[in-house]
Amino acid sequence: MKRRVVVIGAGIAGLTAAAQLAHRGYDVHVVEKQAIPGGRAAQAQWEGFRFDLGPTLLFMLDVYRTAFASWGGDFDREVPTIRLRPNYTLHYPDGKSLVITSLLSETMASLDALAPGSSRGFLRYFAEAAESYEISRREFVGRRIPSFASFFTPNKLHALWKTGALARLATRAKQAFGDDRVAGVFSFQSMYLGMSPFDAPLLYRLLLFTELGEGIHYPIGGIGALARALHRAVIENGGAIHYATEVTGIEREGQRVVAVQTSSGRVEADLIVANADLPYVYGTLLGETQDRSLRMRHTPSALLLYLALDRRYDDLLHHEFLMPSDLQRTCDDIFRRGRIPDDPAIYLCAPGASDASMAPPGCEALYVLVPSPSLDSPMDWPAQTPAVIDRILRTIEERRLPGLRQRIRFMNHRTPVHFHDELNLNLGAAFGLSHDLLQIGPMRPDNRHARYRNLYFAGASTRPATGVPLVSMSAMQTVERILEEMPVA
Repeated sequence: MKRRVVVIGAGIAGLTAAAQLAHRGYDVHVVEKQAIPGGRAAQAQWEGFRFDLGPTLLFMLDVYRTAFASWGGDFDREVPTIRLRPNYTLHYPDGKSLVITSLLSETMASLDALAPGSSRGFLRYFAEAAESYEISRREFVGRRIPSFASFFTPNKLHALWKTGALARLATRAKQAFGDDRVAGVFSFQSMYLGMSPFDAPLLYRLLLFTELGEGIHYPIGGIGALARALHRAVIENGGAIHYATEVTGIEREGQRVVAVQTSSGRVEADLIVANADLPYVYGTLLGETQDRSLRMRHTPSALLLYLALDRRYDDLLHHEFLMPSDLQRTCDDIFRRGRIPDDPAIYLCAPGASDASMAPPGCEALYVLVPSPSLDSPMDWPAQTPAVIDRILRTIEERRLPGLRQRIRFMNHRTPVHFHDELNLNLGAAFGLSHDLLQIGPMRPDNRHARYRNLYFAGASTRPATGVPLVSMSAMQTVERILEEMPVA
C-alpha cells in the first residue's frame, strides 16, 4: 500500500507539495475549502472579468522551473510569462512621477529627474542588494534549516551580518540616497510583505534585486494561471483534489496524526501536509491554543478592491503606485497605530496593459491594494469599510484616474474580515507571520510538528518565508524532509 498523504489546502505551496509527492509515488489527496485552486493566489471570474484575488507580481522564475522540473513538467511551456518593461511607475502628491525599469540607466535618469543627483548612490545600493540576495538564497531561504545548531554557526552569523539583519532598511536607503522620496522608492516594497520599511531588517533590500535584477514577470492569464497549472500537475501525477471541502479537525492517536475530519467526512492519513495558515492549524484544527505561533507577531493586512471598468485608461501601466507624501507617517499609522492612513499608499494593477484576455474588449479588470491593519487593531471593518472605500476611490480619481467611478461597472472587495473568514488567516493577517529578526530562520515555526512527527507544514508562516516564490520553496523543502523521514512504503 502506498503512504496516503492528505494535503490541507490547495494554495501554491499545497499544490506544489502535492504534485511532487504524487510524482514520487505517494497516494495524495488535497482537501480545499474553496471551490477553486490557489488559496491566497486564487483567481475569480465575474461577468467576463478575471481578477487575481491576491498576488499580482511574479518573481524568481527559477524557483518554479525547479519545481515543475521535479515532476517532469516545463514551467515556461505550461505557464508562459512576459517580462514587464517598465516595471512600474510611482506617482507623488505634487504631480511628479518616477519610472522604474530593469534597464538601470533609464532608472538612474528617472531618479535624477525626480531628485537631481540622487542616482549617485544607486549602483552601490543595487550591488549591495544583489549581494544580499545571493547570500540569502545560498545560506537562508534556498535550503532547509534542520536545527538551531545548523543556523547559528560562524559562517551563518557572518552571512546575517553581511546581509544587514541588524540594520534597518529605510535607514540605509536614506543614507544611500539622501532624498526621502528616493529612499522610499527602494524600501517601500517591504510593505507588500507585511513589514514597515522603517522596522524591516536591511536584508530585505534583496527585494530590489528581485525586481530590477531578475525583473517583474506576468503569467499570461494572470497569477491564476500558475495555480491552474499546479492543479493539472497534481492530477496528471495521480493525485486527487477535493474542492469545496473544509477541514474541521485533525485526529491524533498517541504521537501521530491519523486522519482529517472534513465537511464531507473523515479521511485517513499516514501523514499530513498542512498548507492552511499555520497559526490556524495549531489553534483551531489541533486545539493547541497556547502554541507560540499564535503569540508571534503577525503582519498587517490589506484592503483589496476589484473594479470592473467599462473602459480602460490607455496610459495606465500594468503596475503603478500612488505614494503618500510622508511614507513614515503612513507606515506608522498602519504598523503602530492600527488605522487606515489619511494619506495611504495605493497600488494599482491593470493587467489589460499586458493581457487583453483579462476583461471584455475595451474594458479593464482593475485591482487596487491598500496596506491596512489587521483584526487586532481598533478598526471596526464592517462599519468603516464603505467610507474607506469611498475615500480610496476619490483619491485614485483625483491623483491618477479622472472619472474612475463613472467607469465602474461593478466592484467587489476583500478586507481582513474576508481573509479571516474565507481563508482562515489568523487575525486576518494577509501575509501570515511577520519577518522580524526574531521570526526568521530557525526562530520561524518549523515545517514539522514537534510532537506529531507525521504532521508537516508548508506555506507563508512556516520556513523559509512568505511570498509566492518562497512558499514554493517551503513546499519543496518540506517534501525533501518527508522523503528523508517518511519515504514511500
